[in-house]
Amino acid sequence: MENNSTLEVVYIAKNNIIQNTTATGKYNVSMSFYESDSFSKPVRQSPYYVDLNQTLFAQVTLRSADPNLL
Repeated sequence: MENNSTLEVVYIAKNNIIQNTTATGKYNVSMSFYESDSFSKPVRQSPYYVDLNQTLFAQVTLRSADPNLL
């Protein structure tokens, strides 16, 4: 994913809870991929290829001055 890009995230919730959220804005987000759920070894190679149905371990950090943005 390139800097200053727009993306869409699609996910499947484990529970049957319907959540609809719509918003616009600009904020800084950092995303790192890890080799396991221990989050001790970040993935350094680029591009990072994964197989279909492979579990991904990602850490996402949001940087914003807005206290209402979570």
